[in-house]
Order: sequence, then C-alpha cells, then structure tokens
Amino acid sequence: MIRFVSLRLLTYVILAFVATSFAYLLAASLMHPEEVLYPPIATQPIPPATAQMYLDVRNVNPDTPLFERYATWLGGLIRGDLGVTTGTNKSMVPVVQELATRIPISLRLVVLGTVIGTVLGVLVGMVSAVRRNSIGDRVSTFLAFVLLSLPTPVVILIVQQTNQGVMDLTGWGLPAINPINPLLAPGSWESISYQIKALVMPTIVLALFAAASYSRYMKVTTLDVLGSDYLRTARAKGLTRGRAMTKHGLRMALIPMGQYFAFAVGAAFTGSLFVELMFNWQGIGRFAVSSIGMADVNGTAGVVLYTAILTLLSATFADFLQGVLDPRIR
Repeated sequence: MIRFVSLRLLTYVILAFVATSFAYLLAASLMHPEEVLYPPIATQPIPPATAQMYLDVRNVNPDTPLFERYATWLGGLIRGDLGVTTGTNKSMVPVVQELATRIPISLRLVVLGTVIGTVLGVLVGMVSAVRRNSIGDRVSTFLAFVLLSLPTPVVILIVQQTNQGVMDLTGWGLPAINPINPLLAPGSWESISYQIKALVMPTIVLALFAAASYSRYMKVTTLDVLGSDYLRTARAKGLTRGRAMTKHGLRMALIPMGQYFAFAVGAAFTGSLFVELMFNWQGIGRFAVSSIGMADVNGTAGVVLYTAILTLLSATFADFLQGVLDPRIR
C-alpha cells in the first residue's frame, strides 16, 4: 500500500505543478496589471522609467516576454518565493506572507465544514438506503435535493435570516459577519469565544452542502452493497439488514466514497468563496476574488497553488483511506 500511495502522491505533485504553471501563464497573458497600477484615466501621468521599474520589480512587465517572466516566477517557486502582490496599494506584499495569514482562516471553514458534512452525509445516506422509502428517507432526499438546487448565496442568506429571527425573538444570536471583534482584547477569552461563535454559521453552510452531496452518493453505494450476494448470505444467517450492513457492508460502501472525498474538498473551497465574502472572513476566498479583480498575477497563481496542494493532500488521504478499506489494494 505504501508503494501505491507513493506513486499516487508523485502523480498529484506533478499535476499540481502543471495546474499552477498553467494558471500563471494564463493569468500573465490575459491580465493587465499595468492598467490597474497606472490606469489610463490617471490625472497625473507617470514617467515611463518609473512605470517600467514598478512593473519589472513585480515581474509583470508586458514588454518582457511571457516565458521569461514564467522562468523568473518558476525560479522563485523553487526557492519558496511566489513573488509580490500587484494590487493598487503598491506595497509589494509577498504572496507567501498573504497566504500564510489567510490560509489558517480558510482552513477553519473548509476542514470543519467538510468533516462535519462528511460524517453527517455518510450516516444519513446509509440509513436512507437501509430504510429505503421510509419517511426519513423521503425527507432527507427532499432536503438534499433542495439544498443542492439552491445557490450558495441563497443558503447563506437563509441561515443569516434564521439567526436574525432567533435574535429578535430571544435576544441571543450568533455574530452575523466579521469573526474579529475590534472592541475585544486580542487573545482574551471574550475574543476567542466571539471567534468560535462567528465560526458556527459559516461552518453550518459548508456542512449542509457537504452532507447533502455525500448523503446522495452514500445512498447509491449502499444500495449497491445491499444487493450483493455476500450481504444476502449474511441476512440468510439471521442478521437484520442494519446489522448485516454495519458488520459486513459498510466497509465496501465506503470504498467509492474515498475517491469522492478528494473532489468534495475542492467543492468546499469553491463554496467557501461565497461564505468568506458574505460573512466577511479575510481568508483565501476573499484574497482570490480581490486578486482577480486587481489583475494580481502572482496572487492568482498563489491561490491556484494553494488549491492544488489542498486537493493533493485530500486526494492522497483518499487513496490511503481506500487502501485501508480495500484489501485488494494492499
């Protein structure tokens, strides 16, 4: 199994490198940071020498050949340097510094939402399959399809309005936006408690989507297992459907879920874009949107690298989980 996971990990590393390189080349060829740094409608023209210096030091000068800029960026990537931001503040903040500040914020949402949603979705999907056509199965199926058909901003607004309604009735509610309260001393218990409360609603949103998706997929795989010969044999020996599924079928039903996990993490990151914007979290999602809006070539490539590494790690974990569950791989 170690050889299997190692080969898959090497494949994922190559794919992550290719995806990030392609993203940089695409951003560098289509984005025009010089128009953001020095817009054509500027009232005071910038001396050409000054403009060239600013663009050269950021490695975004359109007069420099594309592959020469890529070679410079690639050399920095090997050294762990992703360049500097090319936004309008002209402060040249290192992209690595921005990512180091924002990644922990986003991971709180993605990891918690994915884990809670995965566990809940697997349980609901398995129970729905075992008790097919029951009231619980029909209710969970209806709710899952409703969630999956609604855009993420709509679900966020529903959760926020529900919280506001509870607050109007009881006087108690969760923070609606901004996980940091500037009125509280940093590091104090009040500040930590506020951040924990602010984490609840965004996590609920991501967990709901993950649970809805996983429950549908888990139900399908469980139904396949319920129709297998070995499970019918177990039931013929006197085990109930639930007992036979728990003892013999759960492992086989979870094998396809392992590969699905890698793609679900990417979907959670996409959902976190809206969550961070609408809950005012200063994470990778907000940084990605601002980078694209400001034609930040280096920042955009850094976000793609983060997403690729996140998918790489989740895919490697999925392969490991599949190796543990499936003895044929071992």
